[in-house]
Amino acid sequence: MTIIEAKSFIGSEVELSWRDRKGDELSSRTRVYAADFVPLYGPCLLTDAGEIRLDRVISCVAVQVQKIA
Repeated sequence: MTIIEAKSFIGSEVELSWRDRKGDELSSRTRVYAADFVPLYGPCLLTDAGEIRLDRVISCVAVQVQKIA
């Protein structure tokens, strides 16, 4: 994922899959707050799940949030 693609998800709730440091695949439904360069990590998604490096992202799909009136 590039930083330009990542910025399109800012403010959205997404279903995110990525690889951790050991190479295991993790998935989470999370909110994306920013896509920015983090020193010592590089380009990252800043989410509820923490900072996730863009080179480790497997998939990112926006989720529709239903609001109850």
